[in-house]
Amino acid sequence: MAIERITITSEEQWLELRKQDVTASVVGALAGDHPYVTIYRLNAEKRGVEFPAPDRDNPILRRGRWLEAAFPMAVRERRPDLELKPARIYVRDTDLRFGATPDFFIGGDERGMGVLQAKTVAPHIFARDWDHGREPPRWVVLQTLAEMLLTGAAFGMIAAIVVDPFNMDLYLHEIPRHPSAEARLQDLVRRFWDDVDAGREPAADFTRDGETISAMLNKSTAGKRFDATGNNALPEILAERAKLMAEIKQKEARCEAIENEIQFMLGDAEAVTNLPGWTVSYKSSERAGYSVPTKVIRSLRIYDRRPEHEKPQGTEEAAE
Repeated sequence: MAIERITITSEEQWLELRKQDVTASVVGALAGDHPYVTIYRLNAEKRGVEFPAPDRDNPILRRGRWLEAAFPMAVRERRPDLELKPARIYVRDTDLRFGATPDFFIGGDERGMGVLQAKTVAPHIFARDWDHGREPPRWVVLQTLAEMLLTGAAFGMIAAIVVDPFNMDLYLHEIPRHPSAEARLQDLVRRFWDDVDAGREPAADFTRDGETISAMLNKSTAGKRFDATGNNALPEILAERAKLMAEIKQKEARCEAIENEIQFMLGDAEAVTNLPGWTVSYKSSERAGYSVPTKVIRSLRIYDRRPEHEKPQGTEEAAE
């Protein structure tokens, strides 16, 4: 591997460095094991599709920044034999276009230098995805494996601080080097870049890739038509959508009727009292005026032209 180590001098520089590579933080997407990124999204990004800039100051990222300094102290209390040092470097295989940003280097172990991946985790996520600390998520393991591979570390560790105000705790998991898994990661990255360079798209996940599909198909071609001759899938999914829309409409109508009944009950009262398990309010407020800037959008409109006996009851003539 042709390894390059670059000192991180600013967040802007670091973000630019990451654009040229598949990074350890998202490599799990290539194996279908990432909770936030799909391979379809990653492929689009690397082929130059423009997406809105992510919010770099959302509460989760802010929590991670604020608690980063807590990891050396927390680990020292559990493992006083280990020494943690912030890495502050970006490491990349220039040939493979595969990069990583370790959180900490680990010293004090007789095996040599290690890397530590630090995660702050909300209690419900810890219970759901970390099995209450018994096993870290696979995408985090793959991230750590990639960091070990690219830095040449002797071993890796995953440290998770559970951000529970009443029971803050640290969980440590050691990750050994795994040559066959590392070779698999390299192969996944190599094949990913082969597809990107050749303009090949992976299959989209229609449950998770809505934003990516919209970004890639944000403009229609005037006069172009899609010929549905011989397309068996489209009638099936349109019929399924019509059935679901009818069910949604029925449920929305019932919800609206319930809300009307509640409003009628409350009259001019602002809130409900003595109702265990519920908070209900019905206050008056003034809403400031606002204006929306003009923008170009594509609207999906579907009209159900099938015979009436084929339509589920309650189907609307048009939906957007």
